[in-house]
Amino acid sequence: MPHFSLVALVCLLCLIIQQAQARTWVVDQKHRHATDQGPGDQSRPFETINAAARVAQPGDMVLVKAGVYRERVRPERGGEEGNPITYLGAPGEEVIIKGSEVVRPRWTAVEGNPHVMTATIDPALVGPYNPFAITLATMPEKLTLGQIFVDGEMLTELSSLEAVAKSPTAWCAGPEGKTVFVHFPRSPLPPEKRLVEISVRPRVFAPLKRGLGYITVRGFIMEHCANQFPASFWSSETPQAGMLGCRAGHHWVIEHNVIRYAKCYGLDVGNEGRFDADGLNQPTPSETGHHVIRYNRISDNGAGGICGMRSTGTKIIGNIIERNNALGFTAPETAGIKTHSFTSGLIEGNLIRDNGTSGVWLDNGWVGARVTRNIIVSNSGAGLFVELGRGPVIADNNVIAFTRGTASLAGDGIYSHDASGVILAHNLIFFNANFGVWAHVATDRGARRGGGPATSSDWKILNNLILGNHRGAVSLPPETDRSRNNVCDFNLLTGGYDLLTSETYALDLDPPLFVLNTNKGRLEMKTLVDRFSHALETANVPKGDWPNLKLWEQNPLLTLAAWQLVAGYDRHSRVPAVLRPQFSPHSLVLQFLIDESPRRLGCNPVELVDRDLLGEPITAGNCLPGPFQKLNLTSGLDDRSQVEPFRGPFNRVPNRPENLNRILLWPLPELPEAKLPSVPASLSPARQ
Repeated sequence: MPHFSLVALVCLLCLIIQQAQARTWVVDQKHRHATDQGPGDQSRPFETINAAARVAQPGDMVLVKAGVYRERVRPERGGEEGNPITYLGAPGEEVIIKGSEVVRPRWTAVEGNPHVMTATIDPALVGPYNPFAITLATMPEKLTLGQIFVDGEMLTELSSLEAVAKSPTAWCAGPEGKTVFVHFPRSPLPPEKRLVEISVRPRVFAPLKRGLGYITVRGFIMEHCANQFPASFWSSETPQAGMLGCRAGHHWVIEHNVIRYAKCYGLDVGNEGRFDADGLNQPTPSETGHHVIRYNRISDNGAGGICGMRSTGTKIIGNIIERNNALGFTAPETAGIKTHSFTSGLIEGNLIRDNGTSGVWLDNGWVGARVTRNIIVSNSGAGLFVELGRGPVIADNNVIAFTRGTASLAGDGIYSHDASGVILAHNLIFFNANFGVWAHVATDRGARRGGGPATSSDWKILNNLILGNHRGAVSLPPETDRSRNNVCDFNLLTGGYDLLTSETYALDLDPPLFVLNTNKGRLEMKTLVDRFSHALETANVPKGDWPNLKLWEQNPLLTLAAWQLVAGYDRHSRVPAVLRPQFSPHSLVLQFLIDESPRRLGCNPVELVDRDLLGEPITAGNCLPGPFQKLNLTSGLDDRSQVEPFRGPFNRVPNRPENLNRILLWPLPELPEAKLPSVPASLSPARQ
């Protein structure tokens, strides 16, 4: 016993000494005595952040005062558990780190195009890394990594001088990236009087050494970065490299930052891929992840917001992620949040809005992860995309709405292929362009864990509100050798509201539709027709009441009754009466009237899902579907005897405030972190 007491005392003394030795390094470029050769204190602060990064030790803080810092911040070392190195933008001050430089070249008008000006790029400014001479991966227009900003406005890169001549606020690179052609935004000022910035650095904040841990980055604006698109990053020489990058590190805290206007990704939190993103041939560290990414605004990046491969245990909480994929990439590896091997990760309480790509994309491994209490609205492709893996993974209490279709993804609220063990519970999946939920087998790739080809099995779709999705409510495969043990039940479901106005009635005009899919052609339609016939016979449905199965084979939509009969799904689910739905992705106010179906449904809580979007408890005996446990329910909405044909009870609904559900979806209340599903021992990261 005395031995252990002595050890504890020594450890405590070491900690006290460390804390006593910790210091604050001050960076203030505007201070008249600022110098990188000084002591870095209040009276003689450093002029650059990197001067402080070179000397900061575990437990130290680098306090950066207001200013525009044009440098790549390169931490020399990481902190230690309990003693991180903290980089802090001074509270209440605007601290901007840019990957761009101001240029003041000699501008000359292009002959035949008087509105277009051209200038030479100073080779000394870009050095050996000239973004204007490097082609952007996967972009068919052969654009470059360069960016040009005029008076703070990002100009659009086009692929030819002819296109630039027709487009104010556009530019293109000349041969070999030695010159640029710019169609300046309109202004009474000549180009020489404008603030022109060009991106010259591939990173804004990232160590050179891979694998550093325990670094905190708080309170900065980071912008303008000439980074590359991560095409096939797991095997190519274009790895994941965000403007702010953890460089395959661990236990970073990134909070209260603005991360915007990267050429490709804003933030990377994984191991970058097979190759060192800085070309230094450093080995890939074995421990990556365990980061906390919270309360940042990540916007307007060319490809995506957050990406990360093998970011085990990372928590992405309370961020605003919007307007990413600004360049309109159609290749994979874009999303508001795109992860691979997101073992035991948490995505909670984020606003993911207006991205020109999928909102959240969990790819190739996400066992033990959870996506909960997020507002995922007005994105393109899929609201939530779950690909290639075996769970458990839980997606609960999310609002997923107004997803648009793209050339490759049709606009489902939740889309999945080659994924099993997915639990969807208490979500509101609302007014998406295609289906509310679509899951199937799409490829014959092998699942990394467990052996054999990937499946679409062991799904649980329970206690959701799946309302108003344009093409249909749910599409699942039937029972096959690669799609087994799926459960879909206790949901409230409506159709696409194609005819809905304030005076229509969902029960009459918008019944929900379903598709029993073929696992992308792996099951012949004839087999589904035979199953439909067998189900009708088993249920003793008179032949005269059968649908025309030949026509159904060409357009295989099912009503709720047929879905229940043929597939066995949603046996307890109901069609509610929902009137006056209104929702703006920008004000984030949702309002609607709903009948008493939520209470009548008889839902039971789902394991680990114990509170709703707003923090209300989900309890047995009083469990409502969807992400709101406190709803105003209006009696009589489903009383068909009171309904005028094709008009509904609109004029008969008492216009009282207590009838209307009016819910502000953002900001969300802060709650204790959600619990994660346990990872079976056979699926632990050590056995990947």
